[in-house]
Formats: sequence, structure tokens, C-alpha cells
Amino acid sequence: MSLFLWILQIVLAIMFMGIGGQRLTRPARHLRKLPWTDGYPVAAIRALGAVELTAGLFLLLPGFLGWTPILTTAAAAGLVVLMALAVAMHLRRGQRQAAVLPAILLVMAAIVVWGRLTQML
Repeated sequence: MSLFLWILQIVLAIMFMGIGGQRLTRPARHLRKLPWTDGYPVAAIRALGAVELTAGLFLLLPGFLGWTPILTTAAAAGLVVLMALAVAMHLRRGQRQAAVLPAILLVMAAIVVWGRLTQML
């Protein structure tokens, strides 16, 4: 189970560090081309990127550096909430196809939360 959780954490970390990094570094005009960004200020999109990048780091750093494992669980739980909101936003806008990836990431993060909580208890 631990190897499986590590694989999920690595995949999630790569995804969120990449996505978050892009949201932090892309020019505003490129961010505006994404259909879901309509109506959101660039500062909010960049803040979202910072949250995603940080959560991605905290999926890996506690395990690698010997920090308390609850940090990994908290990061994964935060991503569950974030992805639930992303799914809801896409569905509310009628973007069903765009809701698929956040739904998959939500399930993956939820498995990490469950698995790491089970190991701690």
C-alpha cells in the first residue's frame, strides 16, 4: 500500500507543481485564453497556482525530509477540496469535459488522504 500511495503522491505532485508553476509564470494574456479563467482576476489565478505548487511540494517533502506525515495528509485533503470546487465550477459553466481531469485528481488525492490517515492510526 505504501508504494502505491507514493506513486499517487508523485503523480499528483508532478501534476500540481507543473500546473501551479504555469499559473504563476505564464503571461496574463496566456492565462486569459483558458476558458475557465473568464471572470476571475489574474491575481486569483496566480494565487491558485501558488496553492497548487505548495500542495504539490507538501505531497513529497514531509516523506523525503522526515517531517510529520500529517502535512502530506493535509496537502492531499486541501487538494480534494480544491478539486471538488474545480469540478463544481466546470459543471456549473457547462464544461463537462473539462471537469473530468479535476474529478480524477480529486479521487487520487482522496485515496492518498485515506491511505495516509489509515497508516497514521
